[in-house]
Order: sequence, then structure tokens, then C-alpha cells
Amino acid sequence: MNLFRFLLIFIFFFCCNTEPIRKEISVGKTIKIEPSNFETKINNNYNFLWSKPQFYGDSNEKSMQFKIENNKMLFTPLIEGNFDISLTVESLNNTDLYQEFFSFQAIDKGIKNSNVSLNNSIQSQSKRYTIQIASVPSIDEAKEYQNKLKNSGFDAYTEPLTLKNKQYWRVRVGNFTDYNKAKDVELLLKELKYDTWFTNIK
Repeated sequence: MNLFRFLLIFIFFFCCNTEPIRKEISVGKTIKIEPSNFETKINNNYNFLWSKPQFYGDSNEKSMQFKIENNKMLFTPLIEGNFDISLTVESLNNTDLYQEFFSFQAIDKGIKNSNVSLNNSIQSQSKRYTIQIASVPSIDEAKEYQNKLKNSGFDAYTEPLTLKNKQYWRVRVGNFTDYNKAKDVELLLKELKYDTWFTNIK
């Protein structure tokens, strides 16, 4: 089912004959992306499955930075070009409830030339920490981890990762700005016999 959905997304992005209407955004400026027609105030009852932003261009430079926070994505284009992102919202029993596609055109408006502003943004993001519990090839297995952690009171979320043309799902806990607090939570997870990997979110 998940494979079929991602194939549909692939076909939408790569095989459509009509170019989508793109929202203009600024290079170097972080935007928050959320579902436009889906109520997300009570988001513990849903799974938000974000795709990795797809960049259309020939540049070898790093093209973007992004961070997934359950029902929203923080996205920063670093070079000019077109970007596409997809979102599927599922109920906890794996029923598709909502799907949305986001299309952007990043334009250099001089923001990326402001080294102080961009460097401060990058440094701010590099000081955030998370704790990875697992990386599994099945979204169902990832959701089992996520639901078990949430039932234990942890702020758990899943995040897609493509590695060597294979799809994986990372299960992570927290988005911390306080290093010591993040380490305290990691210690609690270890006491519950979870294998942890402490990392900063870039």
C-alpha cells in the first residue's frame, strides 16, 4: 500500500505534463509548511508522512535544509530552483485521510548574501538535538515504535530517509534546544532498554 502511494507521488511529480503552480519563496529564508485543509490541533491521532523535498536543478551545491516536526516541516532553500514536497496523513490504523502536494520556486532576493543572517539560522538549527531509537524499512514497524513511545509519554515521531535508493523510516524522540535535557531523556530511554543514538538536527 505504501509502495503504491509513493509510486503515485512519483508519477505526479515526474510524469505530469502540466507544471504545477509554484509559490515563490526566498533563498535562505526558512518557511513553515503545514496542511492547508486539515485540522492538526489534536495530532496524536494521526501520522504525518512527509516526503523528502525534491529539487529540480543541476547544481552540485547543497540545495536545501529541512526539519520535520510531526504535522509541519521547516524548509530552507539554499539555492534557486523548483522544489516539490508531498504529505500524506494517516489515521493510526493506516487509513489515508488526507494528501497534499506543495510546489515552490526559490528565488535569490539577496537573503543568502547576508552571511550574518544565514549563518545565524544554520547555527540555530545545529544546536537542536534528537534521540534516534530505530531505523527500519517498514513504516508499520516504525509506527509500532512510535506508538509505544508515545504511550510511555515520549514525544516520538517518524521521519523518512532514502539511502542507496532504499526507503527507511527513522523513529526519533524530541527536538531539544537544551543539551542536558536531551541527555536526561536519553538516559530514561536507555533505562527502558531502548538502543539510542544521540544526534543534533542540522
